[in-house]
Amino acid sequence: MPSKFTPNEIRSNVISQGRAMVRLIEAIDILLTNSGSGRETWLLKATRGLYRHRLRELVAVLPSDVSAEILAASDNIQGPIGEVSSN
Repeated sequence: MPSKFTPNEIRSNVISQGRAMVRLIEAIDILLTNSGSGRETWLLKATRGLYRHRLRELVAVLPSDVSAEILAASDNIQGPIGEVSSN
């Protein structure tokens, strides 16, 4: 069954989702500086771990130019996202 999306639409969607993961990871780092409880800290760290893993898996299978576009969303490339490398 043929895809209803064009290659450009798929690429754009992957980049948008990847950039959202980058921004989410960075936002969690900020939220962790003032988390209100142990439970909140645990949930934030678990969520950050999940999305770091998903982002690593995503950039591992993408062409390097697409990975670079995703990682460009980082406000601080050398910060928490810095441990994710592109192809």
